[in-house]
Amino acid sequence: MKTKISLLNEYMDTLAAHNYFNGAVLVGHKGEVMLKKGYGLSSFQYDIPNIPATKFRIGSLTKAFTAMAVLKLHAKGALNLDDSINTMLPDYPKGSTITVRHLLNHSSGVPNFTSTPDYWTKTMRLPANLQDVIEDTKKMPLEFDPGTDMNYSNSGFLLLTAIIEKVSGLAFADFLQKEVFDELGLANTGVDNGRLIVKSLAQGHTVWEKVIHTEHIDMSFPLGAYGMYSTAEDLYRWCQALISSSLIDKELQNQMFTSINGYGFGWSIEDGAQKKVSHFGDINGFVNHLVVYPSEELVVIVLSNINITPVTQISSDLIGIVFEKEIDGFSSFETLAAEGENLVGTYLNGEETLSIHFEKELYAVVPKMYGVPYKFKLFPIEVKPETVVCKSDFIHDTYIFSLDEKGIPQSVELVDSFGTKKVYVRST
Repeated sequence: MKTKISLLNEYMDTLAAHNYFNGAVLVGHKGEVMLKKGYGLSSFQYDIPNIPATKFRIGSLTKAFTAMAVLKLHAKGALNLDDSINTMLPDYPKGSTITVRHLLNHSSGVPNFTSTPDYWTKTMRLPANLQDVIEDTKKMPLEFDPGTDMNYSNSGFLLLTAIIEKVSGLAFADFLQKEVFDELGLANTGVDNGRLIVKSLAQGHTVWEKVIHTEHIDMSFPLGAYGMYSTAEDLYRWCQALISSSLIDKELQNQMFTSINGYGFGWSIEDGAQKKVSHFGDINGFVNHLVVYPSEELVVIVLSNINITPVTQISSDLIGIVFEKEIDGFSSFETLAAEGENLVGTYLNGEETLSIHFEKELYAVVPKMYGVPYKFKLFPIEVKPETVVCKSDFIHDTYIFSLDEKGIPQSVELVDSFGTKKVYVRST
């Protein structure tokens, strides 16, 4: 009978062997590290492999560290979670109605600056300081009265960054270094300003036919919202500290893990028989998922430097293996020599378009997260008179083409790596 450790390794090795995972993974349960391994390349340009000590930009996993910094200041009496932010940021519009707690659990109504129309096309590439971004958010009206609703806001965590700096008298990075990183021995974790050389930092990648460089993002402003880097090993040490409440007292720690509309302080919360705290993080070229079951002392960390990787599905499968649940898993397949030129066409699902091209090989152009289109090579694995089944490169998607009696495709059923099905009907 296979052990959990062998099943975890087999699952990840099979994914990596089929080009479906590139990054680092760590699974720790009740103090035992069951899996700690790097896969693929940290840099495709320089052929540098990923290892467990490779540093990744962690995106919004940063928010939990920002929340801890605030809780540390609360514990010192330097601020109170229920203070209005106008006591620290006196010129912020309607700041008297917004509390620190509102910012921590996304109930402030402060609009999310990364959701503005020009963020992806322009703003993210331009250098800016913290105050510049905050000044821009001041011009936007609140989305709702503070405390009456919840909407995820990177802007709120930039306001927390400014509060940390104002109250502590230290730069955000310096405060975290002193109060968290040094205390826990997180030697490979820090705030990435994009200028300093961070040794062993992976490069971020995306996909268009093959692995390419990601879109540029200026790192001068993400800071406490999504501006940190870390390693699988350091993040595990961080999670162990949270489970044991070694940084702050247990009562305060419990507030971090208490759900208000599904969110605590820097963590998504799922209450149930076993409380699950987690966070998804993505930033240009990187995508990550960190999951903790505090009562089980289970920590699952999935870090990838290819931005289309379905890290939440991978973490879910790894958790299933640890809890001895049946998972769909992943099966190896053999690629056929079939060409597939007859599959070319445009297929529609409402307003969403799937384009199939043949350029010596078969390709699909399909929208993924945030509606961004990606181009993937397709590999035929099953050819019958009525259907052709293809697998996608880089992401475990299945394309099932339905053919008429003349062999002309009429539709495509796309089953993505999460098991979600969409049917696209041929238009041309």
